[in-house]
Amino acid sequence: MLFKISLSGVKARWKDYLILFSGMIMTVAIFYMFEAISTNNKFTTATSVGQNAKFVFIFGSILLAIITLVYVFYANSFLMSMRKHDYGLFMMLGAKSSKISFLIIIETLAVGFLSALIGIILGLGLTKAISGLLMNQLQISLKYFTAIYPPAILTTLILFMILFVIAGALNAWTFRRTSALALLHAEDRTAWKKPKSVILWSEAIVGVLLLAGGYYALYQVRSLMLMSIVIGLVTIVLGTYLTFNSFFVMLLEMLQKSTLSQKGINEFTIAQLKFRIRDLTKILSVVSLLFALALGAITVGIGFKNSVSKLADANTPYAISTVSQSSKMNSLINKLDDKTVIRYQHKTVGKTIYYRADDFQKTPVKYTHLTQKSSEPIIIKSRLKDLKNPSTSAYQSFSRLQDPKQQSYQLKFVSPAAFNRINRPIQMLTLIHVKNLDAQYRSLKAIYDLQNQELGSNMLLMSGESFMVYMQLKSLFASFEFMGIFLGIAFLAMLASCLMFKILSGAGSDKARFEMLNKIGTRKWLLKKSIMLQILGLFALPAILGLIDVAFGLQLFTRGNLLSNAYQTFSYSAIGFLVVYLIYYAATVLIYTRIVIPKIRAEK
Repeated sequence: MLFKISLSGVKARWKDYLILFSGMIMTVAIFYMFEAISTNNKFTTATSVGQNAKFVFIFGSILLAIITLVYVFYANSFLMSMRKHDYGLFMMLGAKSSKISFLIIIETLAVGFLSALIGIILGLGLTKAISGLLMNQLQISLKYFTAIYPPAILTTLILFMILFVIAGALNAWTFRRTSALALLHAEDRTAWKKPKSVILWSEAIVGVLLLAGGYYALYQVRSLMLMSIVIGLVTIVLGTYLTFNSFFVMLLEMLQKSTLSQKGINEFTIAQLKFRIRDLTKILSVVSLLFALALGAITVGIGFKNSVSKLADANTPYAISTVSQSSKMNSLINKLDDKTVIRYQHKTVGKTIYYRADDFQKTPVKYTHLTQKSSEPIIIKSRLKDLKNPSTSAYQSFSRLQDPKQQSYQLKFVSPAAFNRINRPIQMLTLIHVKNLDAQYRSLKAIYDLQNQELGSNMLLMSGESFMVYMQLKSLFASFEFMGIFLGIAFLAMLASCLMFKILSGAGSDKARFEMLNKIGTRKWLLKKSIMLQILGLFALPAILGLIDVAFGLQLFTRGNLLSNAYQTFSYSAIGFLVVYLIYYAATVLIYTRIVIPKIRAEK
């Protein structure tokens, strides 16, 4: 009987439960997406720096577990807040506390199990879809990676069931210590308490010092090595929480005392934020950390992707070098866009290759040169006298562009008359330059595959063309490109779901307040403005701190010599990320507005 009454209460508030379930399901799904990579040892250690990557994933799992713990207990407190009135009513009607405690545990475990089960299924689908899309867009193939990974499924299920067992036990314990009258009036109480200035300033100072210490540890990655990640993990997490717990409250207090609060319904807007200050502190800390993780992961992933083509171009300006004159090769070359094709005549006698010198005077061959002053390679037109000297960079660079079987041959540059006297068939060395290796990947890959057939893979590896280097680096960095962008998308979805569901979960209780304002004649545009400002504050504050976290966190990669031009990548990835973030903001405002603002305006 008690269970049936409880079930009817759930049905009556199915919209609130739908928000709760949606948030939990998304959290489980995203946690599985991370674990699908983190628990796959073969995949994470398949690169030359794989062991270091494994340590990063261990600490990443710890951080994500902390974030998940906060969100689960927030969702659990939201579940209890919806049911406290019902439980108090049951007690007033004579239900035994032991039965209600048992009911609480069953409800909590049921929510946890269903959300974990559906979340894992959703996580499998998201992992499959996003990984397939990324591998297609990044034009990579990944060894050992699989969307359906049993250890990740088991890890996710065990973690969430443990969390919900603990949450259920805490709920039952809290219930036993709370009177029926307190439960009946639980929704009428606010969590706001007047904070002491000394405590706020102490938390602010400690929070800033912890953040500064974490940033400094990341900067000293060369000396601290992996300990810099450990120190940064602990200090930045704690510093973020203390900073929000102090500065956010201090900001609200300052705004409330200012003349700004007297304009329009700003006083109401500030009061709305203060009403749930404790929950906001936790969730904003979580969102800020997720924002930093998401943007950082995407920046690093794109950084590795850009590094591949830059490193390849630093080797030689020429993407393809071939002596093949087959019709199929010529057809594939003609299909390339934005290309520059240069051909040099030559004849081979023994282990000497003779080139017409006038070809190089008309069209000088180019080579790249790196200087200490600039990380970007400089393209230099070679002079004929330099090409004739085997000790010069021009000669050595050009020799690497020869047929792999002839790279050890001596190169000579002779006059047209001397060239014509050599009684050997004329061959042609074709050099192809393209503006963008990434954009021309598919066409260049077709030429690469044809060269592989003609020369054999072992001989092709000796080639000095930039696309050969590109393919080797692509294989090396493929997992880093994929992991960075894949996890960035996962963290972005998680932070958006955390913040969106947190805001929407309070819409039910906020509805009564907006209805009251509507009844006293408040204009709808003022209500919408209040909503936009409230939600903007909740979105902007974690974004600001998240951007600062990434700006300092990238020192881990730049000073660790893992990425070059990381901050250039950060600038445009941050813009793209913020655009998506604003879309989530707009969607949250729209949904929240439809829930809380009455459709009919009350008469004055």
